[in-house]
Amino acid sequence: MRRFILIALLLTSALPAQADPAKAAPNNNITILADEDMMLPLAQLARAYSLKTKTPLTIVMKSTEEVQAQIEQGLEAHVIITANYPLIQQLTDQGLTDVSSRRTIARTQLALVTVGDLNKEANIAKRISFASMLYATEGIPVYVDDPSTVEGARAAKLLTNHDFSDVLAARTQTRPTHDELMASLRDGAALGIILAATTVTEPDVRVLSLLADDLSPPVMFDSIVLGSEAMSDAKRFNDYLSTDKARAIFAHFGYQAPAVK
Repeated sequence: MRRFILIALLLTSALPAQADPAKAAPNNNITILADEDMMLPLAQLARAYSLKTKTPLTIVMKSTEEVQAQIEQGLEAHVIITANYPLIQQLTDQGLTDVSSRRTIARTQLALVTVGDLNKEANIAKRISFASMLYATEGIPVYVDDPSTVEGARAAKLLTNHDFSDVLAARTQTRPTHDELMASLRDGAALGIILAATTVTEPDVRVLSLLADDLSPPVMFDSIVLGSEAMSDAKRFNDYLSTDKARAIFAHFGYQAPAVK
């Protein structure tokens, strides 16, 4: 289901009749560019924020490559939410961001997953480590996303410098899109390496093992405000992303809060 989606949330018409007119006046329309993985939590977050502040929000979700190209072509945006740190750095080097506004808002980990009753067939219910899962499912294909994606790139790093790397490399098959990966996973006995948060919307997918941080660094999603005439409104939304309310919404969709420093 990962494809371009534009969510326009203009909720000022839903204001209660007794609202204070001064407080009800709409703020600047804020455009948020975000990674596709953030689609579900951000839709709910934006709805809650718009109702609370009467700020109209437009969320544009594309691949990070498309986001970068559109910004370079002059697409007006106010906040970026992404796990693509090089993109943030590039925009910062170009003087397009407010460096002080950058913050980590959510994280997730790679997970080894399966569909159906594979865990019963392979007798792996009590095995918890990633390496143990691999050895217990010998010969079963392991599907991963394209290395151009965040999860695909992390999965590719597992193919070297680990005791299990040769075993994993011999079984790994890359799929060009997440949808094709999920289709292959459902076709027969198979494993997949995907982001744990994406399993929340896949009721038939079971997490067999979360990869430890020292095995594969978690995927961290950062938000940062871009320079514009609407920076004040953009910063308020950016601050909202770190509130308890926002963290509860991220948690509902399988994301963890960033570690406290």
